[in-house]
Amino acid sequence: MMRPIYLLLGLILSLAGLRAQNLTAPLLSGSWQSTYHNPAMVHFLPQPVTLGLPGLANDLRLENLQYKDIFVEEGGRRILDFTAWSDLVDEQNTVQDVYSFETFGLAVQRGRLGLSLYHRLRVEGEAQYSRTLVDLIALGNAPFIGQTVELAPQGEVVSFHEVGLGLSYALTDKIAVGGRVKYLVGTSGVQLAEGGSIQLRTAEESFALTLEQDVRVNTVNALEYERLDSFTLDYDPTRLSFSELTGANTGLAFDFGIAVNLDRLRLNASVVDLGASIDWTEDVSSFRFTGTETFDGLDLLEDLLRDTISLATAVDSLLLTYEPERSTAGFQSQIGASVYLGGEYDITERLTAGAMLVLEDRLGELQPAVALLGRYAVADWLQVGINLNHRTGIRTNLGLHLYASPGRVRVFASSDKFFTLLSTGNTALAGVRLGLSLALGQRAAERPGRSRSSFASLP
Repeated sequence: MMRPIYLLLGLILSLAGLRAQNLTAPLLSGSWQSTYHNPAMVHFLPQPVTLGLPGLANDLRLENLQYKDIFVEEGGRRILDFTAWSDLVDEQNTVQDVYSFETFGLAVQRGRLGLSLYHRLRVEGEAQYSRTLVDLIALGNAPFIGQTVELAPQGEVVSFHEVGLGLSYALTDKIAVGGRVKYLVGTSGVQLAEGGSIQLRTAEESFALTLEQDVRVNTVNALEYERLDSFTLDYDPTRLSFSELTGANTGLAFDFGIAVNLDRLRLNASVVDLGASIDWTEDVSSFRFTGTETFDGLDLLEDLLRDTISLATAVDSLLLTYEPERSTAGFQSQIGASVYLGGEYDITERLTAGAMLVLEDRLGELQPAVALLGRYAVADWLQVGINLNHRTGIRTNLGLHLYASPGRVRVFASSDKFFTLLSTGNTALAGVRLGLSLALGQRAAERPGRSRSSFASLP
């Protein structure tokens, strides 16, 4: 009856199984990881050649709740507690997950020019759902007698390769600008098309349920449809296959940035993923659920969906009663742009403070995020720091980070939610970023992130 709803709930919850950007890397000038957020940051790299090695970034964001709040252990299984979920959420709630697996990169500085090249696999997932949808599952339809409620969520998860080629130029020994073009190749995705509607009405006298729906689900390498009662969300968005780089699902994106070096003060500003989109034309399967159906009986949903049974069991209990319309027509995924404004200041030779403001496009609306950090150079080759992070609708989090540079190796590790990582051991919930790089060529005297009067490698 309501298969589209539960497919979407599966989509929303699958975001928690993924796992880029945390709010620390853009402020660590001199690190390879900072260049992903601003192509002009190449000029902060102390060596003329930097080789980016594999790295991982992962950040799950749940508005108004935490993942551990809505799952309980019962009979050796982890199951959803819909009642607890209902008590925590607002009228509209967003789930967002960003993941990045960085495979390789290269940055070269020669005179005033800087060149950069990299490849990474990205996953961008976002969904929005109403409290009414959760209440319906948690409480049944009794609270909605005599009402018509809208249940349709919206959202998308998209996985894609990104190959970035950047060019930057130092206008002076203190100001550099840069741009980057990014070639995107989509590998898999699930999208709820805009404008979908699922309305449920419970008659005041007969308690009959009337379901009116018009929902389109667009998928690529994600949804298996075998027969009338068998839909399977078979989706591994973090799968990495370089053979997919020749696929037909492609798009472009652009980054622009500026970096300023004022001795002890370093500033940067950038916009990333400008105009980013992917046109899906290959391996597309779209399903449109339409029609009006009426069912008898009060609390049909409450009987089927108690908070003590798993989502998988609930989905299996509600079989389709009609054949959806199927098509292979192409569609487009839009990837929201982000704006970064930040800076660092060396309070002393070893102590640095920084601040970052990020504006993120979330489901068509710009949402702010703020980070404050302090970092201390324990040794010439090791810096450790603490960072305070806040996003709209997300609980303020305390994180830790370190940057180590033994020899030519550079190690970056950060968690925006350090105590969550300690309590759960789950990197998907802790905003973790890990990365390696190699510094090649003549070594600079300054430590990455410390003050210097001009950009490296200028004549």
